Parts: sequence; structure tokens; C-alpha cells
Amino acid sequence: MAEAVAAGADMQQELQRLAALHSLHLLDTGASEDLDNITRLCTGLFGVTGAYVSLIDADRQWVKSSAGPDMCAPSREQSFCHYTVALRAVMVVEDALADARFRDNPMVTGEPHIRFYAGAPLLTPDGHAIGALCLTATEARSFPPAQRKQLQQLAALAMSQMLLRRAVGRVDALTGMPNKYQLQEDLEALARVPAGEDDGGIAQPGPRTLAYIDMPDANTAFEIASVLGVGVYDDLVRNVGARLRQLTTGRADVYHVTDARFALLSHEGRSGELARDLRAMTAALEQPVNSMTLPLNLPSYGGIVRVEPQRDAILDAPRKAVAALHEAFTHQRRWADYDAEADVRHQRSFRLLNDIPDAIQSEDGFQLAYQPKLDLKTDAYHGAEALLRWQHRELGPISPAEFIPLVERTALIRPVSDWVIGAALRQMAAWRGEGMHLKLAINLSAPNFEEGDIVKRLERACLAADIDPRMVEIECTEGLWMQSPAVLKMLHEIRALGMGLALDDFGTGYSNFAYLQQVPASVVKIDQSLIRNLDSSPRDRRIVQSLIALAKELEYRIVAEGVETAQTLQLIRDWGVDEAQGYYLARPLAPGAFVTHVRSATTTLLQ
Repeated sequence: MAEAVAAGADMQQELQRLAALHSLHLLDTGASEDLDNITRLCTGLFGVTGAYVSLIDADRQWVKSSAGPDMCAPSREQSFCHYTVALRAVMVVEDALADARFRDNPMVTGEPHIRFYAGAPLLTPDGHAIGALCLTATEARSFPPAQRKQLQQLAALAMSQMLLRRAVGRVDALTGMPNKYQLQEDLEALARVPAGEDDGGIAQPGPRTLAYIDMPDANTAFEIASVLGVGVYDDLVRNVGARLRQLTTGRADVYHVTDARFALLSHEGRSGELARDLRAMTAALEQPVNSMTLPLNLPSYGGIVRVEPQRDAILDAPRKAVAALHEAFTHQRRWADYDAEADVRHQRSFRLLNDIPDAIQSEDGFQLAYQPKLDLKTDAYHGAEALLRWQHRELGPISPAEFIPLVERTALIRPVSDWVIGAALRQMAAWRGEGMHLKLAINLSAPNFEEGDIVKRLERACLAADIDPRMVEIECTEGLWMQSPAVLKMLHEIRALGMGLALDDFGTGYSNFAYLQQVPASVVKIDQSLIRNLDSSPRDRRIVQSLIALAKELEYRIVAEGVETAQTLQLIRDWGVDEAQGYYLARPLAPGAFVTHVRSATTTLLQ
């Protein structure tokens, strides 16, 4: 009876010990840099062949950190650390060949030929021994009390590191995986280790590979959660994490860093292997993932960065991995390696977007240049196009081709457009005060019409500057977006104000002329890419003549932009084009230079 009670108590204690071990989520997670630092320290401090953080599961030994030859017992019973866990105190085997418990152990008679062993238990605050910090050597040796005390203290430090991982929220509650805070800590631990070799001749960490994977991508994740429910989505994320762990076992640690984003950090010595294998496992990743018995096909994108063992490179690795992931998603590729040049472009784009509000407010930031338009019937300048320019305080002049597409993808399109409209109309009013009555073209794009109130803003701006809307022309690049009923309604409202409406880049954009019957445009601008080559390209001449014939048939006023030679000017004049614009006539000019040019221009060079 007493033996049965004792056996029951032992079983209960073992179950509690296993529960304490499993609650730390350490098994099958690979190495930890903090623990690797401790095991590397041990090999130098104690002068041994190997040092290990060993965890004892129900029926196996799992080595969490290793500095030395591979040491993993075939079973729990054959593990030296099994005895340390049972003893719950420092255990020393000075000569394994002289110890009946170990002399026939396969790790003594064969690789790694253990003769000496010392282990200190890894004790939880509740006193459960979940494993051991142990030392091994291939020669018998003694281990004095002072060294036993040091080993015990280092075991307590290792245990503190493992507890800290959980205590500060480093384990994701949904997946049980290390989270982004643990990834950051692991990278910082790598950064704390100097490159090369330490004074004890111990090799320090080499390059690693960090990969970020979105699986599923953000749009798919939103659809799954909204259509199938959060429960299905959560189950899906757990299963994706499990698949990534299975595919990378022994090669990388897997982290759950955000909702549907995972990170993989290669183990030491596996950097190139992981980068290569990630691409090879694409087919396995793309197999349907089950969620509550429902198989789902998930698109995935991954960014990969090689992490050199320098502090700055290590700490900047997550940002670089995200940059590579962004490249993969942008170009719809499954994997993308970090590209330093692309990263520089992204950083510059981010800086420009960040500096645009200041450019709007400062007097020397945004400016408008005005390119004159020549009426080919009267040989007089009667209007201009307002063109946005940016003189950055530190970067110098920024091309509109660079910053305008950035603006159009963000909410900055509204304040930038309002600035352009206001500045252009105020300049018109100033010129009117000088006796110059010019029609001015202002560019708007598709995002302006997504806001819904662009017509009211145009009307208010004209009232504020006391400008007749009939003196304003709105230029829009032709495209499919114009066929939206809401957009067509706003275009008609713009025309109802009295403003002109010009289709920009005519002949090279959407190229579906059927929509011309719906769009209330009054002007078409033939794209400069066609006009520039008229002197040398018979094909472009035929295209332009056809476009002119079509525009005349539909009773549009025709503007040719990109006129750069006298021959081109004469050609379009002969073909019946109404207005010309281009460098041959004038480049975009500052307001003062524009006035001087228009007032002093003669038509002698145009004859």
C-alpha cells in the first residue's frame, strides 16, 4: 500500500514537472542566443569539450542550446541529464568508464565519447527540474566545489532566461510560438556577441538568415475573418505556424510576429541552407491549409535577408526583411531577397512623403511653373498649363515623376491638390491685375475624384480668388476610371460650372474611344511621346493624323504637347491642330519669367 502511494506521488510529481516544462514552450524551438552565450561561456570557463542546456521530456532528451559535439541521448533513460533531473542537485561523473550507470552508455562507448559529466538542474520557481545545464569532456577529470557552485549559478541564470521569455510576454498566446519581442531579444543577443573568436578560442556566431512570411496576405486574412469568422481564422493561423515549424525543423526558429506574419531565423551554420530551402518549400507551403476541417488555399509572400554578424546589421534585419517582403508583394513574387538599392528607394520615398506637409506650408517648398500654350490660328499665347515643382531643402529639385505618384497613393493627394488649385487661381488673379487674361489648365487625377467633393472645392477656390470658372481648364489623364457613374457625374458638374475639360495623354492611355461619347470633354491633348517623333517616325505621323481626324470628327479642340522643333510645329499646324505646347516654344517658367516671355514673344520664329 505504501509503495503504491509513493508511486502515485512520484507520478503526480512527474506530471507537474512535465506541465512546468511544456508551459515554457521551449521544446522543438531550436537554439536561443541567450542560452548559447551561456553554453559558450561554460566551455571556456571550465575548459570542457561541450556545454549544453538539456531539457528532459516524458520520453526524450531535447538539447535547447549546444556548444560542442552533438549530444542527444537515444532515449530519456540513456541521458546523463535524466539522473541530474531525478537528483535535483548538481551531479558529477568524474569518469564515466568507472561508473556502473554509464560505462556501457552508447554516448560513452561511442560518439561523443563522454568520460566526464557535470550537470546542474534547471529548477523552476516551484522546484521542478525541467532539465540541466551540463558539461562534458572526453577525458576523466575532477570538479571541485567552487566549480560546482559556478555551474549551479549559471544554471540558475539559464533558467531565468527561459522564464523571462514567458514572463515578459514573449510567447504568442494564439500559436504558442515565440513572438516579435522574443525575436527582437534573440537578435539583440546575437548583436551582443562580438564577431570572430573570443579569448578562449571559441567560435562566435556566423551569418544568419531572417525571413518574414505573410501567409495569408493581409487582404486574404481580412476576407477569411469577415466571411468565415474569427475562429476559423485563428485556427488557420495556428495550422500555418505548425506547418512552418514542421518544414524548418532543425534549421530555423519560427516566430509569430503579427496576425498573419511569421518570421524564420536560421540556426547557426544554416544561413545559406535556409535561404535555399525556403524557395524549395514553396510547393509545400502552397498546399491547402485546413481550418476547422475546411481546406483553404492561401497566397503567401516572403522576404529574405542575410544577417551578417555585426551589431548594426543584426538590429536592422527586421526592417530589411519587411522591405524584402514589400518587394515580393509589390511584384507578386513568392520570395524576394533584400535589395539594398530598392531599400534606398523606399526610404527616399518615405522621406519625401514625410516632408510633403512641410513643402506645402513653406514658401520655398512647392512652387508652380507655367508652360505657355500657343494658339496656332492666331499665333498668340492665350493660356498655360500649371505644373507642380518641388525644391526640397536638402535633396534639391524633386522630379514630379517621382513624387506625384507617391502622393496619388496616399491621403496627401487632397492637401497637395488644394494647394495647387489655390496657388494657380491666385496667380491668375495676379496676372489679371497686370492686364493679362489667360486661361489656365490645372491637372487632376483619379484619386481626386474618389473624394467626392472635388467639384465643390473647385467652385469654392474660384470664388475665393474671384476667378471666372470659364477661364479654368481641368486636365485629366484618360482611363477606365472615367467610366464610373460617380466620376462621370462629377465631370459633368465641372463642365456645368463653365470649366473646360481636357483629356491628357490622348492616344496612349486607355485607348477605348467608345467612352469618349460619355465623357464631357472639350479638349484632347495628344501625348508628347507621339509628337516628339513626328520628324523621324512615319508611323507616329500616321497615328497622330488619325487621332487628329477622330478628334475633329468629335468636335474637340486639339492640343499637341511635346513640340520640340520648328518642323514639328509646322506639321501640326498644317494638320489643323489648335494649340501647341513644348520646349521649342517655352519650357515651364516661373511666374515672372512667364510674363516676360509672353509679352516679348513674337511670331517670327513660327512662320
